[in-house]
Amino acid sequence: MSFKPLLPALFCAVLAAGCASTGGNAGPQGKAPELAGKSFMWTGGVSEDCELPPTISFSEEGRISGLAGCNRLLGQYKQDGTSLDLGEVATTMKLCAPQFMKVEDEFLGFLRQVRYVTEAGDGIDLWDSNGKKIVTLVPERAGKCD
Repeated sequence: MSFKPLLPALFCAVLAAGCASTGGNAGPQGKAPELAGKSFMWTGGVSEDCELPPTISFSEEGRISGLAGCNRLLGQYKQDGTSLDLGEVATTMKLCAPQFMKVEDEFLGFLRQVRYVTEAGDGIDLWDSNGKKIVTLVPERAGKCD
């Protein structure tokens, strides 16, 4: 049996596999935001109880800080284009009411999944390693409590 007729098909299969493997980890399409010196908040964590929303601030020195919902958060970040590594996010250990702890658990869950960041208007979109959008954060601003 001669393998000569199969060579072009085999070559195409190898070439296609190589293209598929390099394109899968390219991350989401979008513009990389400038994070240093900016603060963002998650509006999905706000309720009619008028608590403070979860926030995250990015320093010029590569540190993060903010409010997770109940506890303060801190850590470090590394950004390379749209690639974002938040490393280990630490928090204080205060116990709050269940509704605040639920918001905190959800927000910290988002941060643990983050691998990419893109601009979203004046806010940012956070993405997981599969290129799936996790959450949109908006610039931090003062709220209104009646």
